[in-house]
Amino acid sequence: MSAEDDIGRADDKARVRELRQHLGGPEYRKLFAAMRQRLEEAGERAQRTKLRDLDERERQALADLLGMARVPGEAVVVDVARLDSVLRNSRLAASLVEVVEALGGPLVDRPAQRRAQSEARAALWHQAAAHTSVQSRPELADWLNDLRGQGLLARAAQRSALSQQELLAQALAVVARLPADGMLLAVLAAETTGDAHALDLGRPLSSLVVRAAQYLAGWPAPPKSAAARRRLWSEVGVLCDPLSAQVLVLGLRPGGDCALARHLREWAELGEPRRLTLRELNGCRLRLEVSEEVFVCENPGVVAAAADALGQRCAPLVCTEGLPSTAAVALLRQLCAGGARVRFHADFDWAGIRIGNLLVEGFRATPWQFDVASYRAACDLLADGIPLRGPTVESLWDARLTVEMDTRRRAIFEEQVLETLITDLQDASVEPGASDG
Repeated sequence: MSAEDDIGRADDKARVRELRQHLGGPEYRKLFAAMRQRLEEAGERAQRTKLRDLDERERQALADLLGMARVPGEAVVVDVARLDSVLRNSRLAASLVEVVEALGGPLVDRPAQRRAQSEARAALWHQAAAHTSVQSRPELADWLNDLRGQGLLARAAQRSALSQQELLAQALAVVARLPADGMLLAVLAAETTGDAHALDLGRPLSSLVVRAAQYLAGWPAPPKSAAARRRLWSEVGVLCDPLSAQVLVLGLRPGGDCALARHLREWAELGEPRRLTLRELNGCRLRLEVSEEVFVCENPGVVAAAADALGQRCAPLVCTEGLPSTAAVALLRQLCAGGARVRFHADFDWAGIRIGNLLVEGFRATPWQFDVASYRAACDLLADGIPLRGPTVESLWDARLTVEMDTRRRAIFEEQVLETLITDLQDASVEPGASDG
């Protein structure tokens, strides 16, 4: 750096000290703060600004500076050009911009800053929408719209050390792994973010990913309780722990001598439903030795009705209670590996179609009273129905069913066709006690 540069820098510092000495007092603070705000917002287009709640000392200082004939009141409109002219013609010979920058640093072009921020946000969401996980699953587009429209990402970033861009990138990395295959939540978090607790309840990233899981699982709203949250994680293949993932069954009579197989046979003989945890299923391999058909329903009301009506005479029945949990998936895999054939029923709504698609894809399941003929019969039999809501989901096993549901726009719930389902479960049942166990 040359001597001339040093001299110039010294002159600049002296100039700033001079302006601060004469105009940096508290009596001018409100005036020049308002001017900074106006200049940053309007730039050269700034014409005037209004000052409010001036105390006596501030009003007197303003009157002296502008050469007013009278001291103004608590509120006064200051002409920007006039103030600039007064400052230039004073012994300080400084422009308004020079004074404002000497007192508070360089001016910021706020409109340009907002435009840049807006462009950056638009680019962020455009890149997110183009992510392969979002492109392949349309429901995730709704998730992104939620994050953007409701300000969820912005609020999450305020609670995080990460920027919005970094946080959304992590969320997309996690979502790309969903549905998982029985992975522990802490493992998923560690593998995608390097922090095993990043998806814990209350963490910013967790709030974003839980929203994605909601859409992937077809839930109408986010979970409100810890139990519901665990259930949602389970439905997208993630375990909070091996005990939280459960599946409800009735009438299972597996062979073998492991403790779980014996207990299931006992419960089947009693005609009572039983909940199985993933931990139990991991400790045993179940195989049906009498009946090859396993019926799958969506709602526990079907299981309760079957237990009441049939008891120990009920055919093997598995209830997913929504999208199949990791425990339900593990159970069906074991049964199918042993030669069982899965037949499924669910609510005639788009969530039910989604469940059916998963069972068809995962277990080559076939519909059980869950085709276009069954839907038509139910609609014709039932006078009233709930309107069908949400985006259309294509049925993998019966394209006509999708068309018919889209046309009639009526939802039919399993509880409305219980009589038909119970009859099938009775017809397919085995004699109590018929097991090789």
